[in-house]
This record gives sequence, C-alpha cells and structure tokens, in this order.
Amino acid sequence: MSYKHIKCILFDMDGTVLNSEPLFDKAQLLLLNEYGVKASTKDLNEFRGMSNINFYSKFTKKFMISEDIETLRSKLRNYLHKAMKTQLFFIDGFEYFYKTVIKKGIYKVGLVTNTTRLTYAEIQKNINIDNYFSYVITVSEAHAPKPSPAPYLQAMKYFNLNPSETIIVEDSKVGLISAVNTKAHVFGIKTTLNTAQIKSIDKKIVPVDSYVDLENFLKN
Repeated sequence: MSYKHIKCILFDMDGTVLNSEPLFDKAQLLLLNEYGVKASTKDLNEFRGMSNINFYSKFTKKFMISEDIETLRSKLRNYLHKAMKTQLFFIDGFEYFYKTVIKKGIYKVGLVTNTTRLTYAEIQKNINIDNYFSYVITVSEAHAPKPSPAPYLQAMKYFNLNPSETIIVEDSKVGLISAVNTKAHVFGIKTTLNTAQIKSIDKKIVPVDSYVDLENFLKN
C-alpha cells in the first residue's frame, strides 16, 4: 500500500512516544504494596492504555482494595510524578523519526492520550513534549476516552482531515481499538504487544518493530 496521500500522523503518548508505561506499572506496584497486595507487572497488563475514568473501578475490584477513589488517585499520582522526574524518556527512535520525517513539514502531527491534562502538565515539566506536536488532546478534553474513537476523531476534526488521510500510531489494546474504529490507517508499534496480539485486534493493523520500520513504510 502507498502512503503518499497521508497528510497527518496522530500518536498515542504512553508506550508510543514516551517510555511511561513502565512508570505507570511501577507506581501501581508501589500503591498495591502500600495496601499489602503482592502483584507483578503481568497483573497490570490489562490496564495499559486505560483512562482514569475506567481504571480505578477495575483496579480496586481486581485487587480488592477498599479505599476512596480520590485518595487512591492522589497516591498513585504522587508515585507516578516522582518517577517521571528522573525516569521519563522518549521511546527509542521517536526523536530521530521526528527529525528525519516530521520536521520536513510534510505531515500535520497530533498527540492523543488517555492521560489527564494534569499529568500531561507534569510530563511537560520534565520533558518538553509540546515542542513535538501542534495539537494535543488528553482524556480531560475528549468527548469519551479510548477505546472510543472519539479522541482521534476530534483530532482529525481539528486538522480538518478525513480518516483516509490519517495514520495513527498506537501500542496498547485499548488504543488500537480506538484507532481502528476511526477507519484511519493504523500502525501498532511493538512496545507493548507482539505481532500476533496486534493482529488479533484487527488484521488491518500494520505491526512495526520500530520507528525505522514506520519511516520505511511512509517512503513507499
């Protein structure tokens, strides 16, 4: 397939642009430990890409935690923001992809995340992510969180573009479902899921090992 007609690339953030998924895992494990719950990162896989709107009810149910949601939210946010100060980096290859592909000005670029605006502001303090995107929509502004296609459709509306003119880059099941349901061209970067897991969501998704692979697809 040729991608010469593409005018816009929309990126997920956690696990796609930033290595923040392990930091979310670390924060969750610290929170669970505080409540005497033993768990591993494998126990947290189902929460990847999930919005805070859906996360806390499922999290407390799975680990049988009886606590006020706002208290949990505050504690988890503190663990997460502390980790972000020293352990937050761009996914390997993203900055090079930005310099060699996006900076040429061929594509409009947006960031679509299930992270809250508050946490996004904390990320901006630690890593200047605003410099890379002309439009950012967080779950705080979305009409509905992923896996709804709403956030991506809002971004396309902002750029006045159709799904057929848009590529979406995602890593998680929640995000890939959201992306596929927009009818845009979807690439699944394999930072969270493997090829079989990505293809099980939708066979039209194109799995890529890295941003180098994505760049090669765009050249065709």
